[in-house]
Amino acid sequence: MRRSLLPNMPRAMLFSLRGTLPVLDLDGQRIVDSTRIVEELERRYPERALYPEDEQERRRALELEEFFDEQAGHDLRRVAFVELREDPDFVSAFITTGRGQATRRIYRTLLRSSWSMAYANRRYRLTAEGAARSRVKLREALDRITAELQPSGYLVGSAFSIADLTAASLLFPLAWPTELQYDYPEAPDSPFMHSFQEHPAIDWIRDIYARHRGATAEIVG
Repeated sequence: MRRSLLPNMPRAMLFSLRGTLPVLDLDGQRIVDSTRIVEELERRYPERALYPEDEQERRRALELEEFFDEQAGHDLRRVAFVELREDPDFVSAFITTGRGQATRRIYRTLLRSSWSMAYANRRYRLTAEGAARSRVKLREALDRITAELQPSGYLVGSAFSIADLTAASLLFPLAWPTELQYDYPEAPDSPFMHSFQEHPAIDWIRDIYARHRGATAEIVG
């Protein structure tokens, strides 16, 4: 069962300060961070593996997973915060997807506060210079997708792997595929987002969602 940390702001902030999300509770064990979650699920359910069987391909897939998770993902969040911090209505609607209007109003108020922006600036180093560097790195990340792409249409070998999952899921705001599993608000009218629309990696992200995004469970409070 999937649960949102919202509207429990202190609990969400505690997870953010101590580490990262998502968090999986599995048979009494709490696993923090998507990489560790996938490792445990691979160990328990190897029949639909995200790790390639070939040792060299597995190493390559994990290298790409690390790159998109620890670099490109952070760059995207940094740029998005800087681009959208003057649009608290969209940001509050986005982060409270699946929640009620009362929760949305709370977060809209918080996002307008100087304390909220001070926390975000410290957590993600939100500066114009940092965002400019991250914009360049995001284009390089998209270039890396096209450079790594195999004849199979996947980043490693002939099958969907952790590399494809990580790249497509973290960079989805650049593509906004129709198969998104949540009822997000419409994509913002961002010149930055539009600037990537002609990049071939955007079509690759949409294709990965079309081929592999299955049904998902409803989020509960």
